[in-house]
Amino acid sequence: MALNRLMVIDDEGDLADFIAETANDMGFDAHAFSDPAKFRHMVETFRPTALVLDLQMPHVDGIELLRWLADINCDAHILIASGMDTRVVTTAEQLGLSLGLKMAGTMAKPIPLDNLETRLGKLKVSEQKITADALAAAIEAGQLVVHYQPKVVSKGPGRWIVEGAEALVRWRHEEYGLLYPDTFLPLAEQSGLITNLTDFVFRAAMEQARVWFANGLYMELAVNVSAQFLTDLEFPDRLLTLVKENNLDPSMLTLELTETTSIADPEVTMDILARLRVRNVKLCIDDFGTGFSSLTHLYQMPFNELKIDNSFIRDMQTNADARAMVEALIYLAHKLKISVCAEGVENEHTLNMLEHMHCDAAQGYLIGDVVNAKQLERIVENWNSRFRNEAVAS
Repeated sequence: MALNRLMVIDDEGDLADFIAETANDMGFDAHAFSDPAKFRHMVETFRPTALVLDLQMPHVDGIELLRWLADINCDAHILIASGMDTRVVTTAEQLGLSLGLKMAGTMAKPIPLDNLETRLGKLKVSEQKITADALAAAIEAGQLVVHYQPKVVSKGPGRWIVEGAEALVRWRHEEYGLLYPDTFLPLAEQSGLITNLTDFVFRAAMEQARVWFANGLYMELAVNVSAQFLTDLEFPDRLLTLVKENNLDPSMLTLELTETTSIADPEVTMDILARLRVRNVKLCIDDFGTGFSSLTHLYQMPFNELKIDNSFIRDMQTNADARAMVEALIYLAHKLKISVCAEGVENEHTLNMLEHMHCDAAQGYLIGDVVNAKQLERIVENWNSRFRNEAVAS
């Protein structure tokens, strides 16, 4: 059986065939369907690794199919392709996530070929076989590395200065090359290696910050933290010991927690987060807008930064609803005395829109991709020098 198996269901037969043919050219074993009954039968016998799903069909709708796929414990990655209103499509995607399905995003019709190929490429399953023992050995052998994505902070009209970076782990695998977090972080969570892995990221990032500080480059650091740390009462002491060992100020460190993180014990979590904030460590709620407990988190937990998910930022220029959502979230956060960072900023127009909305900070390809420490230094110099030169000229 082929490694990458894709099924398409759409009441527009020509479109379904087009998607399937494109997928076949990319190495999938792909099949197109317009009949929901045949589609259901094939799902159970073909066991697809990826699905492209329309929402509007005459005899059954995509929502019904999502519920059915959840009932049979389908583990395929599901991409929604629809010409419906963005809010309906987003709701369908969120429903799929809440049902435990592996939602792979949405794609608006009509579908340009280059966009289709990009989205299908992300659905391909890798032949890489990663084990817990291999990951443990990699952590011990120093095969993990930390890369950084720059973050700009608004310093006034037209002035965005790089003052921080998000630390992101990578694995230099001897056979597969550079592996990204989605390849091995779920394994780290399941195997109990997430503590060792995150400790490595903290240590490496703080050591790098110490080097930057010694060379006159002040960079605040953000590190993603697993939900497992929210039940570990010893975590704050371990972290603050590491901060002290590197002669750093706790206020230069931000811990990022995804909004969809499940909080198993709210009282313990509040204990841990409150202790971190008392010691001046900053707390950020990441991917805001993708979960269902947003306002509860903001109200009950001592966050001082909110990151708006890139799906809203990406759609701001063309979608009035997305624009309104971003503006409302910034207003709400500021009312709660919480600063706001926008993720996924890809062009100057988006950055200008965020400035008019009084957004505090931004990340995205416009400012810089995820790079190693030396490359980050060059990004900081090139980006910030623009504003230094403007100040001298004025």
